[in-house]
Amino acid sequence: MPQAQSTVDAAEVARFEALGEQWWDPRGKMAPLHAINPVRLGFL
Repeated sequence: MPQAQSTVDAAEVARFEALGEQWWDPRGKMAPLHAINPVRLGFL
């Protein structure tokens, strides 16, 4: 059986892993996204 080939881009994974800590900090660089979240949830 042939081995499956991955389509995961290691550079993209590393990029988003590096953003992980910042992403969850409501006072960090992603603060604008946290600020609009209540509006976004109301829309859904």
